[in-house]
Amino acid sequence: MMFSHLLLGVSLMLLALYFPSAESKFEHECTSIDIRNECNQMHLLDNCTVVTGYLMITLIASDQHCNFSEYSFPLLTEITEFMIFTEVRGLVNITEMFPHLTVIRGRRLFLNYALGVTNMYDLEELAFPQLVAIQRGQVYIGNSPKLCNIDQVNWDLLTLSRGENHVTMVSKNCSTPVCSGCSSSHCWSNRYCQRSLNDNVADYSIKIETCHEDCLGGCTKPVSAADCSVCRGLSDAGVCVKSCPKDKYIMEHFQRCYTRDECVVKHGYVISGSQCVAFCPSGYRTDNTSECVLCDTDEACISFCTPEFPGNTFYIYNLADAEKLRGCQIYNGSLVITIRNKVNETQLYQSFTSIREVRGHVKVYRSSQLRSLNFLRNLERVHGDPPENRHYSFILYDNKKLSELWKPSRELQLVEGGMFMHRNNKLCNKRMREFQNNVNHDRALDSLQTNDQEVQCSPLKMQLFVQRRTHRTVKLSWLKSQTSQRLELIHRPLPPGQRYHEESELEAPICTRINWKRRLLFPDDLVDNGTHYIFQLDDLQPDTRYACLLRTFGDELAQEARSELIYFETELDIPKPPLLELVKKTDSSLTVRMASHDHDRFLLTVFELEDDQAYIEQRNYCHQLSFVWRDMDGPNWIGFENYEDCCAHKAEQLDDSRFIANMREQYRCTLDDRKQCRRLSLAAATLPQLRLPGNTTEYEHKSLSRYRLYELQLQACNSLGCSSHTTLYGRTNYTLGANLLTQLHACHIPKTERYVLRFEEPANPNGLVTNYVIHYRNNFNQTHVGCVTREDHQSAGYVYVKRVNITYTECAVRVHSLAGDEMTPYIPIVQCSEDDQRQFAHSREAKELSPELSELPVTASHARGISIFLICFLFGCSASLVWVLYKRRCWRKIPGLRRYVPVREQWLLDRQQTEDREILVDGFETVRFQNNNDSQADDYPM
Repeated sequence: MMFSHLLLGVSLMLLALYFPSAESKFEHECTSIDIRNECNQMHLLDNCTVVTGYLMITLIASDQHCNFSEYSFPLLTEITEFMIFTEVRGLVNITEMFPHLTVIRGRRLFLNYALGVTNMYDLEELAFPQLVAIQRGQVYIGNSPKLCNIDQVNWDLLTLSRGENHVTMVSKNCSTPVCSGCSSSHCWSNRYCQRSLNDNVADYSIKIETCHEDCLGGCTKPVSAADCSVCRGLSDAGVCVKSCPKDKYIMEHFQRCYTRDECVVKHGYVISGSQCVAFCPSGYRTDNTSECVLCDTDEACISFCTPEFPGNTFYIYNLADAEKLRGCQIYNGSLVITIRNKVNETQLYQSFTSIREVRGHVKVYRSSQLRSLNFLRNLERVHGDPPENRHYSFILYDNKKLSELWKPSRELQLVEGGMFMHRNNKLCNKRMREFQNNVNHDRALDSLQTNDQEVQCSPLKMQLFVQRRTHRTVKLSWLKSQTSQRLELIHRPLPPGQRYHEESELEAPICTRINWKRRLLFPDDLVDNGTHYIFQLDDLQPDTRYACLLRTFGDELAQEARSELIYFETELDIPKPPLLELVKKTDSSLTVRMASHDHDRFLLTVFELEDDQAYIEQRNYCHQLSFVWRDMDGPNWIGFENYEDCCAHKAEQLDDSRFIANMREQYRCTLDDRKQCRRLSLAAATLPQLRLPGNTTEYEHKSLSRYRLYELQLQACNSLGCSSHTTLYGRTNYTLGANLLTQLHACHIPKTERYVLRFEEPANPNGLVTNYVIHYRNNFNQTHVGCVTREDHQSAGYVYVKRVNITYTECAVRVHSLAGDEMTPYIPIVQCSEDDQRQFAHSREAKELSPELSELPVTASHARGISIFLICFLFGCSASLVWVLYKRRCWRKIPGLRRYVPVREQWLLDRQQTEDREILVDGFETVRFQNNNDSQADDYPM
């Protein structure tokens, strides 16, 4: 008896302790809230503890002059659907606005996302200090140029699975948060650590007093289920429960327990058993009390969905679109599924679970992330009205990862049209045939891909061994017992360290496998050693890493087998000719850039190429002026009339480079053709051959002569030998002042018109000197120019004599070389001394020097031109006057000229005679003259 009283007392004490904690906390539900255009609508969130729907804050312009720091909603802990921020100007910090938001459930998504932040041009800080989970959907953050620190948040941990979280940080003026004091390296900022789903404690800072197991994200009091921040599962008026009481009904979409009135009147739902649902399941209808009851046998009890326009096509791009089909049994239209983001296929099935019929066609098109179509397993009939392309009611096209169809739970019928399955890279032939056999339709209308040689259905493992490698070949072997009727060997080169996984272009169709080479093999083509087949793979590149895979297949599916992707590397070969490029040059050095592969050293040989002086001096540079050669392919010299000419020039350059590369490859030194390996002749090398380390990228060759042409030959060497050489020609720069004369003497011989110049050749000019141009001038701006070639000046003993009839006071010499010309300063012309005259008189070269030396066209002054013109004019006038006097008067007074009198003059002298005369003219013609006494001599002018 005493024991029973004691037990009763303990029970009353426990009840007293439990009863206060079981009191429900204050909870104020708000339906979906759409805040846009005006910031005063933010007050709609006042006192909300949970939003049973979505929250959108969008399109608030800067002219609203909103002070968002005034808005804070510390009571809000839960959003059942999604949360979106876009184009809200003036919003800088979201942290203080929702300090206690704990979970975004994502029961309905915006596209595939439960949290979206985009086009937030003023947002600088995004932090939800208490957020522990986004239970469904992913995160989208983009086009927020000032937003920082989002790269330190583990978004995959927040969304509870690896998905297509799209997070882009644009700002470059961000400092990485330290995350000091956090249990992990992830945080929202330096002030707020990122919490996880397991942080279910009353005080997160000290992590003690674990909360009730039904709590999510913490609690205000430990142990009690009524003091949770958010419920992990169901919530009954603020108390976390595992199941609803008998007098309440579960609303799965909101994760809450409601009374009948709350379900029917407040939310407009119906009662189906113990659930509060938006519509009755298949085979049930709603009665007058808003409860779902079983349909009669003669009653058409189905859910019929009609699009906005009959016959329209409904496109499904994401989970949010699929949610619109939830509860629909017959869809009066066509369905096109194009899902390109990674989605949870279980959630996709929940949206399609009620679909039984589609009146149009079903098309799964370019869904790059779908692996299976099991979410369509409840589909029973596709009418194909209208069919795709007038032939097909079920279409699968270009689904890169699709490897599994579905086994219909009931017989699937295609009423009109057949199947079209193509470019589904991982869908094997066996799966397609099985699906084709399970569907009732007209097979004659089918068009199916044939993927036996590309995709295998659950192949056996095959062991592939590498036996021996050379620089061009590799021997592979495998067990005969694993070999079927045909084999496929595929391989490709790879960069060092790169590996391929199963979801690569390995599974692509044959014609689209970029860079993969394929060989079909048969057992008769292989070497058989009794237990293994051996095949030598040839035509490989030396010192190259390859990936290789072997598959075997035949008519029987049981014989399919496939090896793992193996990697091997071919042996070394003699290196290819290295790359050589001139990157810098001075008057005494050439800097080259070099590169090669498979080498351990370089050999550089330099040859100095002398200019052909005899060939150059065949030309008289005084008569044929020299010019400086320019690179016509340089950027400053390219000038084409039209685009076609430019393209033709580029194509010609490309053809030339391709031809050179082909010739270099064909005649290069290799282990396969050692006849092409030739040693360089070092006898003609100007400088000693240089051995450079293999890691050399640039080398400056110094102590070279100015403006000299050099030939540089580079070889790459390894332990097997040296490559064919790469040749580069380069000329050093010229030096300013190198062409100037060190000694120049000019004088004038008195009482003569001769000027004498004496100068030697420059000691170290910029290349060969071609000619000298001598410039004279005086104080009256009169000038004269003369020219002498280098060869003539040397033969004259380096003395130049010029006869000029004008007095000049100064002269200078312009020295022309292959690099250009330079002019010495003007020096005064002095009077030649007796020693100069004596030296000039005894100079043989000066005596032989002709005054008519080749010279440039003379440019006289303006005054001299006028003098010559006057002299010529006066001479012409004098000659004309003499001729007139001679013809008119003077000739009659000279008797000696009588015999040269013309016939007409003789006739004038004899005209006084009365009789007619016959006169012999010029010894062969007789002219008869008739006398006329009335005529006078003056009537016949001369």
